[in-house]
Amino acid sequence: MKQLSKLLAALPQKKVISRLNASNRADRADRAVQADYADHADHADQEIGTIVHDSRSVEPGDVFVALREPSGRDGRRYARDAVARGASVVVQESEEGLDDAIVISVPDTSRALGLMAAAYYGQPATDLCLIGITGTNGKTTVSLLVEAILRECGWAVGGIGTLGSRFMGNVLDWKLGHTTPYPMELHGTLRKIRDRGGECVVMEVSSHSLVWQRLSGLRFTTGVFTNLSREHLDDHKTFDAYKEAKMVLFSKYLEEKGNAVLNMDDPAYVHFKDASRAQVRSYGLDKKADVRRAGPIGYYADRTVMKVQIQSGPPFNVTLPLLGRFNAYNALAAISVGLGFGIDCELMSRAMSRVRVPGRLERVEAGQPFNVLVDFAHTPDALGAVLSACREWTRGSLTVVFGCGGDRDPGKRPLMARAASTHADVVIVTTDNPRTEPPDRIIRDIEPGLLPHVRSHIVQDRGEAIHKALSDAGEGDTVLIAGRGDTAYQIVGESQIEFDDRFKARECLEAHYG
Repeated sequence: MKQLSKLLAALPQKKVISRLNASNRADRADRAVQADYADHADHADQEIGTIVHDSRSVEPGDVFVALREPSGRDGRRYARDAVARGASVVVQESEEGLDDAIVISVPDTSRALGLMAAAYYGQPATDLCLIGITGTNGKTTVSLLVEAILRECGWAVGGIGTLGSRFMGNVLDWKLGHTTPYPMELHGTLRKIRDRGGECVVMEVSSHSLVWQRLSGLRFTTGVFTNLSREHLDDHKTFDAYKEAKMVLFSKYLEEKGNAVLNMDDPAYVHFKDASRAQVRSYGLDKKADVRRAGPIGYYADRTVMKVQIQSGPPFNVTLPLLGRFNAYNALAAISVGLGFGIDCELMSRAMSRVRVPGRLERVEAGQPFNVLVDFAHTPDALGAVLSACREWTRGSLTVVFGCGGDRDPGKRPLMARAASTHADVVIVTTDNPRTEPPDRIIRDIEPGLLPHVRSHIVQDRGEAIHKALSDAGEGDTVLIAGRGDTAYQIVGESQIEFDDRFKARECLEAHYG
């Protein structure tokens, strides 16, 4: 059990309103006005269970944080339900008292949750070097490349992101609640890594986590910006708002003596540079960045080969078991991070040569005479980039299978179709995660973006769509199954249905070639 006083000490601004019950309910207004304490002696030894922000998860003795988020969620509506379930403390942006509960009034519940979570787990981040990676695409791959580099030079390193949490390359939790988890899960994971001897944590930082202040209480020594394209506009509403959300990592959470690693080729580079609190190290393929390619890049069906030039020193060779131009960018980003730690270039090259990224241009092999690849690309820019990479080595026809998620930005759906039909010879439109939206409506939104010269098919069932693509493929062709990567389920309605693109593709191939 934890003491409430330790959580209160973490909050710089608060009002503690005493417990109300039937006998003192009448003086509620007076208590709310008069109770303005830095610490409340009556509650110094109050023991609590855990901290939750979902009233349905409350157990007796818990602290309930009534989050108010930009999405429109207002946790105050659930405060009484939380108390009825046994919450002994409610943290909210209101001085309204609650029967049978201590109320902590704060100006910002999102920030308060982060600070309290850090205190609850003993401030684990203070003992860790934090590297944050943000951008629309590439976060996961850059994270794994940086982890590999740091491990190669002897650091005890952990990772947090889309692939779950890791320590020294081994899985701690294969699935977190979000790419960047809510504070209790986040600080709990940091505590696990620290307690295992961790020295550094590489984190994927989502735009939602920045807007909703899930990183409160954290400071990063390095921040990485990969790229920016249309994504999450159902939440952020405008592209500028989305960009500004990403920039918060560099303006608010990055240490002034740290390093900002920025993609100089991206049009948003100058905005991130201006926002940065730290020294900037640029990287890129096209412009004269601090870390850049030296000469042409070799793209092959099983590797990418390039020479890298840094500001001082001769060029050095990098061979990646990762495919495509976008992975060349990812490698340059990881090298830029390593340079900030003073790591030798040859060591970095050796570390990256062994990295595999699940669900990112992951090959599926069953003896077939054509290429089958599964990738997470689910934005127009990412899909176009992955298909361009496939085109580099495809001797025959290039087929893509993709869909779009339901209950998400419908404006990107025709853009996905345009990207697919610009680069592929055959396009098969299917479902992704329809959620609560009718699949046929999602597909109707996609169709207007299909270009007329491309052979296109609508196959609503994703398994049947994959089967058709593989059945029609011939020697020298490439089939790309896009949008879901290593995800092992589909969300249909409110349910998760077991479905993995890689397993389905292998099942189909083994039936013909196994």
